[in-house]
Amino acid sequence: MEKEIHYSTKINDAFFRQVIDYVGAGVVITDPSLPDNPIIYTNKAFEKVTGYTTKEIIGQNCRFLQGEKTSRQEVARVRKAIEEEQSVIVELLNYRRDGKPFWNELSMYPIYVPSEDKLYFVGVQQDISNRKNQEIRADDYKQEASLLSTPFVPISEKVCILPLVGNINAERWEEIYQRISVHVHDHDEETFIMDLQGVQELNEDVHKGILRLHQLLQLMGARLIVTGIEPRTAKASVKLADFRKKQISFYANVQQALEAMRASQ
Repeated sequence: MEKEIHYSTKINDAFFRQVIDYVGAGVVITDPSLPDNPIIYTNKAFEKVTGYTTKEIIGQNCRFLQGEKTSRQEVARVRKAIEEEQSVIVELLNYRRDGKPFWNELSMYPIYVPSEDKLYFVGVQQDISNRKNQEIRADDYKQEASLLSTPFVPISEKVCILPLVGNINAERWEEIYQRISVHVHDHDEETFIMDLQGVQELNEDVHKGILRLHQLLQLMGARLIVTGIEPRTAKASVKLADFRKKQISFYANVQQALEAMRASQ
């Protein structure tokens, strides 16, 4: 005969139970000594955030809040913390009773009760959907700004211009390398004209970036032409990077570069 398990919502101290009920954050208590570590207590805030009543929740494992887009990696972190009886804080995309998703910052702590000689887990849940949505929008804006600040202008099937504006630091160079690699691979470009007229400062990062980009394009069977730098400026940059040894062509503007390319054909 299967053993009957009784779940209780009783908390010994009525005062503390009332305090927890009026806490702004959702609170759940689970009992890992019972099969599947079920919920034995929830507060009113948890009901409000999730849309489930206590009657529906008691006896269930917290995974009922998970859904299609819940991070398996973060869930694994929670599972590991339970196995090792450790605290953990994770951000999970969970789902309300009506199916709508929300971002849940779950802080989980193992609590030992000496009078019962028993360990419980207390989970404190914060709905951080507004913050996460703002972060997602900020990332989208950043990606869009990145695309706008690193545009490709095709001149012909084999020639593309990359006009750069503003400051170019190491992080932005990494972005440029990645995007150019994908673009060359997808479009089989033979020549990249990088125009630096809009770059604010031709510092050491810029010079090192030009050399690395030149090497990258060489490996991919393409060549680099740099415009927006006067020849005398390029010569004065030898202390930072000796472009002459790398056979990189420099022109004052894009028009001069295109004219030189036509003349060599």
